[in-house]
Amino acid sequence: MSDKKLTVLEPTNLTEAMDFAKVIAQSPMVPDAYRNQPANVLVAVQWGYELGLAPMQALQNISVINGKPSIWGDSMLALVKAHPAFRGIKEYMDGEVAVCIVKRALPNGEIEETKKTFSMSEAKHAKLTGKAGAWQNYPNRMLQLRARGFALRDSFPDAIKGLITVEEARDYDAAEKRPSVKAVQAPAVASEGDPIENILEAVSEAESASNEGVVMPEFILAKPSGEMQTYGSQDEWANSYADLMLQMRQYDKLPAETRRSRLKELEECNAETLGQIDEALAAELKDKRITFNKQLSMEAKEGGDEARTYAQAKSGV
Repeated sequence: MSDKKLTVLEPTNLTEAMDFAKVIAQSPMVPDAYRNQPANVLVAVQWGYELGLAPMQALQNISVINGKPSIWGDSMLALVKAHPAFRGIKEYMDGEVAVCIVKRALPNGEIEETKKTFSMSEAKHAKLTGKAGAWQNYPNRMLQLRARGFALRDSFPDAIKGLITVEEARDYDAAEKRPSVKAVQAPAVASEGDPIENILEAVSEAESASNEGVVMPEFILAKPSGEMQTYGSQDEWANSYADLMLQMRQYDKLPAETRRSRLKELEECNAETLGQIDEALAAELKDKRITFNKQLSMEAKEGGDEARTYAQAKSGV
C-alpha cells in the first residue's frame, strides 16, 4: 500500500454506489456468484459493514438468494463465537431431531441457554426432503443447520442483525418478501492515480484491518487432476464435493472399476478437509462414497457375468 493520503469514497446517490459496485463486480478477486452482479455486490458489502466484515470477507461469506442476503451457517457461528457474551454451543442428533443449545452471558452474570430443535418430520412437512441436493445428500447436516440458525438468531440477534443462513434461504420461495437495501459505505480510496486500481487496492487493504475478532473458515476442494478451489463454508464445499462424487458415479463412459478408483482417489485428495469439517457431515459424505462404490462393484460384477455369458455362448460352452 502506498503512502498517498487516503480519502473516503462515500456514494451520495444510487448512481455513485452502483459505479463502485461495478468495479468490484469486474474483479477476479470476488466469488463467481458476484461476478458481473453489481447489485448483489452492493447488498453483500452493506451487510458486511453491518456485521463488521471487510468487503472481501462479506463477499466470501454472504450470499444473495432470491434478492435476500443470507450468510453461510459456519460463518454465522463464527460471528457469534466472536461476540464477547458467547459462552458455548452444543449440537447433537436425538434420533431424527437436531438439537442446538447456545449459551450467552447476561449483564447480571447469569448464563442464558437457548435451545432449538428441527426434526425430520418438520422437514417433511415443509417439503424439504424431496429436494435434490443437500437434503438428499446429507439430511442430518441440514437438520443441524436449521436448528443452529434458529438458536443463534434467537440468542444473538445483535450479532447476526436479522440475517438467516444460506441453507435456510435456499429453501424459501423466490416470491417471499425481500428486505430493503441501505446505501452502501465504501472503504478509503486514494485520491490520486488510477481510480479503479485504487478502489481494488483499498478493498484488499481493508480486508486485513477489519474485524480482527472474527476468523472465517476456508475449505479447499482438491480434484485428482490437481485443480483446487476454495470455499468459505463447509456446506458450500460439501455441496460441490457431493456433486463431484455424483458426476464420477454417473460417468458411464468409464468402466465401473475405474469410477470406483476415482471416487476413492477423490476422498484421499480431500482427507484433510474431511477431517476439518463437522464429523457428522464427513461421515455422511464417506457413507455416500461407500454406497456409490458398492453400486459400482455390483455393476462391474454384472458386466463381467454378461461378458462371460456372451463368451461362453459364442464358444458353444
